[in-house]
Amino acid sequence: MPNQTEIEKLLKNRNIKRTRTRILVLEILKDSSPKTVDEIFSALYQNNAKLSLSTVYRTCETLTGKGILLKMNLTDDGVARYEYMKSEHTHHAICLGCNKIMPIDDCPYGQFDLIMKSKYGFNVKSHHIEIYGYCKECSQKDEKK
Repeated sequence: MPNQTEIEKLLKNRNIKRTRTRILVLEILKDSSPKTVDEIFSALYQNNAKLSLSTVYRTCETLTGKGILLKMNLTDDGVARYEYMKSEHTHHAICLGCNKIMPIDDCPYGQFDLIMKSKYGFNVKSHHIEIYGYCKECSQKDEKK
């Protein structure tokens, strides 16, 4: 994962002004699961970063527009979450009990992309996998009932 110097280089390479707010938001998201603007704001507030909620929102939208963050709506709550783009595509497991979002590091669809190309002539550029179920903690709670 990138450190602060790498984040500054990333912003410079994308011709994005390297502001304190952008660097702080990326620091919060670089090693975490997708977060809402409220969660990012809370993390920044706990680290004594005095920013407004609207500034955090605008920063996330700007970084999404530049392809640095991925914006997604994965849960039924309708709240957008932002994730640091680590690669071309990401996959997630979403817990229906607690709404925890877990990244899936492996891509099981590499072969599927090849089949789509050879069988249908369809050149896959990206895909997203979302798996819904119950995390270990929620499954254990349910078993105890």
